[in-house]
Amino acid sequence: MKSKLSHWLLIAITFLFFTMQVLSQSDEKEYTIDELVNLAFQNNPLLKANEKNILAGMKQIDYLDKNYLPHIFFDLNFSRWDWVPTNKRLYLGNSLNDLYADFRINQLIYDWSKNSLQKDYADKTVEIDRNFTRKLKQAFSYSIAKSYLELLKAKRTVQIQEEAINQLREHLKNAEALYSIGKVSNLDVIKAQVQIEVALDELAKAKNQLGVLKNNLNEVCGNTLGDSFSVVDNIDELWNQYSNKSYSIEELKNLLVISHPELDNIRTQKELRSKEAELFNKEYFPNFYAFGITNVEGSQIPMGNFNWNVGLTMSYSIPIFKGSNFQEKVEQSEIRIEALQENEKSTTQQLETNVKNTLLKLEDFKSRLSGTQKIVKLAEESLTTANLKYNIGRGNSLDVLDAETVLTTARLNLNQIVIDFLATIAELNYNIGSDETAFKK
Repeated sequence: MKSKLSHWLLIAITFLFFTMQVLSQSDEKEYTIDELVNLAFQNNPLLKANEKNILAGMKQIDYLDKNYLPHIFFDLNFSRWDWVPTNKRLYLGNSLNDLYADFRINQLIYDWSKNSLQKDYADKTVEIDRNFTRKLKQAFSYSIAKSYLELLKAKRTVQIQEEAINQLREHLKNAEALYSIGKVSNLDVIKAQVQIEVALDELAKAKNQLGVLKNNLNEVCGNTLGDSFSVVDNIDELWNQYSNKSYSIEELKNLLVISHPELDNIRTQKELRSKEAELFNKEYFPNFYAFGITNVEGSQIPMGNFNWNVGLTMSYSIPIFKGSNFQEKVEQSEIRIEALQENEKSTTQQLETNVKNTLLKLEDFKSRLSGTQKIVKLAEESLTTANLKYNIGRGNSLDVLDAETVLTTARLNLNQIVIDFLATIAELNYNIGSDETAFKK
């Protein structure tokens, strides 16, 4: 009775353990690359910080908008005289107390578009922050694509190593069977066991690498993926989509010149310096204001003696001595524009070279792929033949183990080439300045 109870208890525990494992695996969320990129764009702290910088820059524009509104002042003053000046006797009589209040309004009438230029300047500084957002998204999109592909490479490496271990274990069974009937020596069994241990060590390394890559991907996505997640394996679909795709170098050059955030940033900097020079040139022109003042003065409350006046003010900085230093600022801005033009040429040349080199890398991977696929096919045939010969006693264990090693290496190489090819597609997407997902439908 106890034996039966223990037997059923063991079955129940085994079933419960298996069920928990299955449920754990089913709870593992699988992400596509589009979902990962969107999560990074929504949750990465650097992007959030830069969005705050953009909002702060927009506040400067709001601030400048109010320069066109009236400026209102109110002053209230109480003082006591030692003796009453003659010009104060009308307001104060013989009292030594002096109460004074005034209410003033200043209104900008015309400033030769200085304030408008300041708003344009502030808008360009905001545009620089927007360009930086694009640069961040471009970098994150590329980083996620690389991490995504490396993660899939690690997953496939685990699968290849597990398949190799299964084949080696099958060979070990055959070696043990042949050894038991005296057809082979114990050395064949030991060799198979050693090879399995080596493969298990490689499998452990691959699984550890899988964990590291998951952590890196999670960090780029703002640590929103949780502790248990995976990615959708669409390597074959991506390979079919891009392996036969051709690219025009001229079209790619035109695209990067138009849309690359690095070049956009230089162009915005040039516009910024141009606005800066315009602002300094406006120092040659005066500003015109209208004003109105009403005041009251007396020695006690309520005060009498109300008065008012209105008028116009012209404010002008005479362009001599220190008043002429803005001319140096104009020249400084013009020199910076010239420097930015040279920088734009250099950056464009470098980006175009990067695109050319990336296209060469794509062609290299394509040319290597067919040869690697043939090697995998030949290695599979070699392993099948080695196993057949060994099982009928006409081959040796070393042939089987060597064939297995060659096949595993060939499969790993094929996996590496496919991943490298797709990573180069992502690199091309980065080099032309795209901040979108590397593998668009």
